[in-house]
Parts: sequence; structure tokens; C-alpha cells
Amino acid sequence: MNNEKFIETLKELGRKAKSFVFSTNILIFLFFVAIAVGFWIFASLNKTYEDRVTINIKYINVPNDVEFSADLATSIDVKLKDKGNILIGLWRNESDSLVFDFAQHPEIAKSKKVSFPTAALFEKQLRAKMPSTTVIVDYSPDDIVIEKGVLKSKKVPVKLQRSVTCNDQYCISDSCTVEPQKITIYASQERLDTIDTICTSLLIAKNLSDTLRTTLRLNIPSQVKTDHPQVDVIVPVEIYIEGSVSVPVKVINVPKQYKVKTIPSEVTVKYNVGKSRYNKVTPGGFNICIDYEDLIDSNSKNLFLMVKKVPDGVINYKLSPESVEYIVY
Repeated sequence: MNNEKFIETLKELGRKAKSFVFSTNILIFLFFVAIAVGFWIFASLNKTYEDRVTINIKYINVPNDVEFSADLATSIDVKLKDKGNILIGLWRNESDSLVFDFAQHPEIAKSKKVSFPTAALFEKQLRAKMPSTTVIVDYSPDDIVIEKGVLKSKKVPVKLQRSVTCNDQYCISDSCTVEPQKITIYASQERLDTIDTICTSLLIAKNLSDTLRTTLRLNIPSQVKTDHPQVDVIVPVEIYIEGSVSVPVKVINVPKQYKVKTIPSEVTVKYNVGKSRYNKVTPGGFNICIDYEDLIDSNSKNLFLMVKKVPDGVINYKLSPESVEYIVY
């Protein structure tokens, strides 16, 4: 019984508290509190303050053959003075940056170390994004120091890395092209001596049925700069045609005092080739042979043929027969 009265008492207190909170008097009280806070914030923001902001520096048109010291300034601190409501909105976006354009400072090319007063470099850019009431109190650092070292250069070929397949009845009809074929790289002489080629990122393409044109980024080694971060690539793809030719068998490395005859003297080569190159395939484009030195070491009357060369664009070739007999005289 006592428990029931206690619970009922708590419920009654809750009802009274709820009625008080949502009464007209308390709502009016809270309304005036909000107005007072608003006036206080407004008055505070209309006072004059000093605030320091950090602004990034973006360097553009940097010469490829120039390397800068590690302590090159990447940002500056600027102390600004104005009303609080104005300072709140100034230079708060991390994407905002000041631009240092090397093309506008040719004097850098003539000296190893050049110093520029920060105010002279950036005040015009700062003013363009500030109200006329804002005062720039000071800059940190006071100067932007450009200290450079000149890199060596070297031209190297670009190597295409690819994993490409074609649909049935289609083939890569010619050599893949990379433009430019060579690029200039910049680095220390010691670093340049270790680099002979620059590879592309891996080109992956499956089941092609038409020529592929794309752009690939280059895998530039660390501490190396280049005038071309990417290259244009063409992978020529077309439908292929089956063809066949009779090709003479050659014998290589035969001593002058001997002659060697093969039986048969010619073999048939069946192959596939892209449609546009079909009429360009001739017997002279193939080099099929046996080696006299293999003949000496062989206990067999037959030697398997070696294919030393095939015409550009020829794929899936097959010899008939694949081996020949020989006579030495």
C-alpha cells in the first residue's frame, strides 16, 4: 500500500513539473534569454579583433630542371585585424591558396638563391579576397626564399606494359604505338645513370573487337621529374584472315667445305593476320631454318625447324612439316 502511494506521488510531481515547463511564463522567459544571447553575440562580433590565419602557397610553372630545397615555404601565416563578423569568413577554406608563378619571376633562373618580401608577393592577392576594412598586421615568414639546384636531363624510351586479349576472330594487327615514344626525365646524374626506360601503368583490356585508344600515366621513379606525366596509346585491333605460304628452309652456320640439303626444301606456313596486312605477307618475311651445329650433335635424321622471323602482324602460325631430313655433302 505504501509503495502505491509513493508511485502516485511521483506521478503527480511529474505532471506538475511538465505543466510548469510548458507554461506560458517559462516560454516567455526562454524567449527573452534567446534574444539576450543573440544581442550579446551580435555585439561581440561587432568588436574589432586580431586573428592569425594560415594560407597555403601553390607554386605553378616550375621549371622541370629545377629542384628546390626541402625548407621551401608551403604556407604563410597572416595576422588580420577587423570586426569579428568579417574575420570569421576570411580564408577558412583549405582549398584557398596564394599562387607563386615562376613564369613571372625570370630572375630565379639567374641565381641559386633568391629572396622575395612576402608582402610584395601576396598582398595584391590577399586584398582581392578581403573587404577594404580589413588590415593586414604582419606576415610570417617575412620573406619567401627560393633556393634551387639544377637537375640533369636525359631522354629515355617509354615501355608499354599491357595485358590485352581479343575476341575470337580478332587480333592485334600491328605494333602498339606510344606517343611520345621518348620522354625527357630530370634528376641527379647519379639517379639518371640507373634509368634506361620509363614504363607505363599496366594497360588491362579484355575481349577487344576494335582498335583501342587510351591515355596511360607513367610510372615515374622517386626523385625524378618529367615533361610528360602520361602518354597516348593505340592498340590496333581488327578481324584476322587465315593465309598460307611456302617458305624455303635455310641452313645456317655451315662450314665452307660442306653443303647441306634439306628434305623437303620448302615448308608450308599457315597463319593468321589482320585484314589490312593480308596482302603484305610474303615468303620473304619469314626466316625458317636449321642450324648445322645442331645437326652435328644430333643422332637423328630429322631436325625440328626454327622460326627466326615472321612478318609484322602474323599470329598463330604453324609449320607443315615441323621437321626436315637433311643430307650433308
